[in-house]
Amino acid sequence: MVSLTENRIATIVKEINYWKEHNLLPNVYCDFLLALYTNGEDQIETEPSTKSHKKFKPTTFIQIILLLLLIPFSFLVIYFTQFSMVLQISTLLFFIGYSFWMYQNFRKDKDMYYHLSLIVLLFLLLLTTMFLTGLLWNSDWVIAILLLIHFVSWFIISKKNNIKYLKITSVFGIIFTIFYIVL
Repeated sequence: MVSLTENRIATIVKEINYWKEHNLLPNVYCDFLLALYTNGEDQIETEPSTKSHKKFKPTTFIQIILLLLLIPFSFLVIYFTQFSMVLQISTLLFFIGYSFWMYQNFRKDKDMYYHLSLIVLLFLLLLTTMFLTGLLWNSDWVIAILLLIHFVSWFIISKKNNIKYLKITSVFGIIFTIFYIVL
């Protein structure tokens, strides 16, 4: 009789883990049910298994490769082509739109892809802003002030999302820009 009860509980726990992996129920409910049926003992074992069952999709790999290629293609579009100004700007805006879409897509997971898409998005925004500033004003003061605005906004984003590498980069960028203005 005891083994039949344990078998039923094991089946129920397996089913709850399936629900949790496939988001059929909110994670809070699944955690509560797992704690209820396992008396809190199986909770530690189920957390890593759901993380390890997260499958890598080939489409994600292609999206990440495309995201990484946006930076060299941006330099290619700006500095090594004879495209018209409108085509260059629209291409850069398309690249920013794609990187923003990737950022929104990976935002809920807060994993490596989220950080990668955030870095690419911020760098493309910086590059596009500097390109447009060079076309419109071509003033060292305007470029320095916009650089300072970018790095301060990076610092604010890093404080809000608790991202240490972005905080360090923004501080170095602010220091570099101040030295550029002074010297």
